[in-house]
Amino acid sequence: MIIVNVEVNLEEEMSDDVREAFRIMDEETAKETGCIKYVSSIDVNDPKIIRIYEMWESMDELIPHFKTPHMANFQKALGSLKTKGMDAKVYEISKELPFPN
Repeated sequence: MIIVNVEVNLEEEMSDDVREAFRIMDEETAKETGCIKYVSSIDVNDPKIIRIYEMWESMDELIPHFKTPHMANFQKALGSLKTKGMDAKVYEISKELPFPN
């Protein structure tokens, strides 16, 4: 399993158009083969921080995601944002453990 975590720090809050681009990206990516979960969120304490969390069955199924039409539209919308920085990490997970409670 592949886990992707992205955090984007913006200089200003997102416009409604950019929020709509995120909504469409979430919706369309969830339909892709191999996508287990794809969600984006705005930090409740700082609306200039956006997080994207993804779960994919394999790297082979994640890679085509970057060439989809909805990714191209999403990248265009993101290009309108002024960012302070972005941190993106990809992890390969070999097994899931039970929650320690």
